[in-house]
Amino acid sequence: MRRPLDDSSPTEIPIDPPWLAFAKLCRLPNLFTAWSDILAGFFIVSAFANSGNVSLNVPGILICLMLASGLIYSAGMVLNDFYDREVDAQQRPERPIPSGAISPAVAASAGYGMLVVGCLFAFLGGYLYVDYAAIAWRGGAVAVALSVCVIAYDAVFKRTILAPWLMGGCRFFNIWLGMSLAKDLPLSDAWQLLSFDLGQWMFAGGIGLYIVGVTWFARTEAVESNRIVLSFGAALMLLGVVLVGAVPWAQPSIVDVELTQAFGLGGILLLLSLALGRRVVLAIHAPKPEYVQLAIQQAIFSLIFYDAAITLTICGTVWSVVIVALLVPMLGLRRVMYST
Repeated sequence: MRRPLDDSSPTEIPIDPPWLAFAKLCRLPNLFTAWSDILAGFFIVSAFANSGNVSLNVPGILICLMLASGLIYSAGMVLNDFYDREVDAQQRPERPIPSGAISPAVAASAGYGMLVVGCLFAFLGGYLYVDYAAIAWRGGAVAVALSVCVIAYDAVFKRTILAPWLMGGCRFFNIWLGMSLAKDLPLSDAWQLLSFDLGQWMFAGGIGLYIVGVTWFARTEAVESNRIVLSFGAALMLLGVVLVGAVPWAQPSIVDVELTQAFGLGGILLLLSLALGRRVVLAIHAPKPEYVQLAIQQAIFSLIFYDAAITLTICGTVWSVVIVALLVPMLGLRRVMYST
C-alpha cells in the first residue's frame, strides 16, 4: 500500500505492514542496548552477592527486569514518534505514524500501556522472589522513576534544554533497574545513597552522562547541525566514558578489582572511544545529517561494548561475552530498519 506525500503531489511512499511498522516505531535494534544495561547491572550486583561469581540461580528476576526494561524503552520510542508526528510529517514522512501505517491513537495507547506493564513486571520481579531481593519494592520504584523520565522527555521537555538530561536520566535509571533487585546491599561502612554505593552511582552516572552527550549530538540530526552543539555533546560523551573508567578506582561495588584490571578497563574504553571518535570528529567537521546520524548510530552501538567492558573487569569473560552477543540480533535488525 502507498500513500501520497501530500494532497498536491502524485509521489507516493510505501506503507509497511503493521508488524514491521511497529518494530520500526519501537526502534527494535536499539532495544538490545537497554538489555545490555540490565545485564551489566544485574551481573555486577550478582557478583557482589556471590563473592565475585555471577549466579543465575533465580533467572526469573532477570527475566522480569529485562521485560520491564524492554517495554519501557520501547514505550519511550513509540511516544517519541507520537509527540513528534507533526514534525515527522514534514521531515520524515516515511515513518510509521505520518505514513499511516500506525495511527496516532494506537501509538499513544501502545506507548502508555507498555509503560504500565513494564512497571508491573519490575514490581513482580521483586515480590515474586521476595526471599531473594533485599528490597522487594525497589525494582518497581526505579521502573516508575524511569517511566516518569520517559514521559517528561517525550511529552513535555523534548524541545527544551532539559531534554538531554532527561534522556540521560532514562539510561541512568535503566542501569539502576538492573541493580535494583540485588540480593545483598552495600556494606554498612561503605558510602551509599538510596542503598546504591559509590561504584554503582558512578557506573549508572557515567553511562547516563554519555547518553546526555549523545542526545545533545542528535539535537538537530535531521538538518545541518551546529558545530558548537556537536562539540559540547562529544565532550559530555567523553566525560561519561571517563567516569565509567574510574569505577574500579572508587569504592568497589562488588569485589576488589586488581590494579591491572582497572588499567585494562581504561585501555578497552580508550580503544572503543577512538573508534567512535573518528565518526564524531567527521560529523563535527562536516555537520551534515548523514554524518551526524552515522555518529549517533555508532554511539548507540558502542553502549553494548561499554557495558561489556566493565562487566569483563568485574565479573569475568563469560558474562561480558553474553552482553557482546546482543550485537548479533542488533546488527541483523539494523539492516532492515533505522535506529535513530
